[in-house]
Amino acid sequence: GVLWQLNKPVKGASESLKTLQKLGKQVYLITNNSTKTSENFYKSPQCISLNLSSDHIVNPMKSIIWYLKKIDFRDEAFAIVSSACRKNFTEAGIRLTEQPNISETDPSVTVKEVLDRPSVKAVIVDFDVNWNWSMLALAISCLERKDVLYIAGPTDDWLQVQLSPQIKILGPGPLLNVISAQSGRQPISCAKPSQNLKDYIIDKCNVTNLKRCLFIGDTANQDMKFASMCGFIKLFVGTGCDTLEQAQKEDDTCPDYYISSLGQLFSDLTIQNVNVSSITKIVDSSCPDGEKINN
Repeated sequence: GVLWQLNKPVKGASESLKTLQKLGKQVYLITNNSTKTSENFYKSPQCISLNLSSDHIVNPMKSIIWYLKKIDFRDEAFAIVSSACRKNFTEAGIRLTEQPNISETDPSVTVKEVLDRPSVKAVIVDFDVNWNWSMLALAISCLERKDVLYIAGPTDDWLQVQLSPQIKILGPGPLLNVISAQSGRQPISCAKPSQNLKDYIIDKCNVTNLKRCLFIGDTANQDMKFASMCGFIKLFVGTGCDTLEQAQKEDDTCPDYYISSLGQLFSDLTIQNVNVSSITKIVDSSCPDGEKINN
């Protein structure tokens, strides 16, 4: 909901990021969406003018692969992920077990397919539109062994499809909760908000001063909470599922600044006249009563 909703761009959002680049700022896209490849993102119409490289697109899959490499994981994993993510894993040299192949007419075949596979040493759960019962059952079976790693991507309960009128659909969180509840395990998180994603960003995104990083997001429990965890300055935009009032309920989700849409950031300025103080003034003037929102 910051740059686009579904495949529809938020008006003026990419132009605002382009202006920040002209001010000498490094721009990274931090997304919980791993269903698209980095190439899909940086070659999209919204991003192509930004000239972003693949390294400037950060998603949970990159964080998960980075984590597995860091701990020197060399075994087989069962992954509930998109086809794009499976390709990412394969290219990174991570072996994946086959998906369960169930039979609607032979129960014995189905049972065999969802029983524990001793070769599996990690269960990885991201977002997959093709989730089904057999995947959940196999994941739970493998996680009965306590030495099996349990790693997760996004935990969003809802996914924003359209702002007005608001349309949202079920996210991966509730399905992930089924695996956690039935296995008695809690996953190692690698999406927003998580320590592993923070560590990845600090390691890979040339972050030297946390307080000079502005994190722009549209969700309270993912974006604003993650920015607080990292020590970033928080800018909340009103083009997502969450409202400003929801974001202000907790200290770690309360933003430092608010604006109705990222596309409004420089709406009253020409690029030639932009400076840091004027950006602050625009953001402040978009807040209730024209005041800055404080933690």
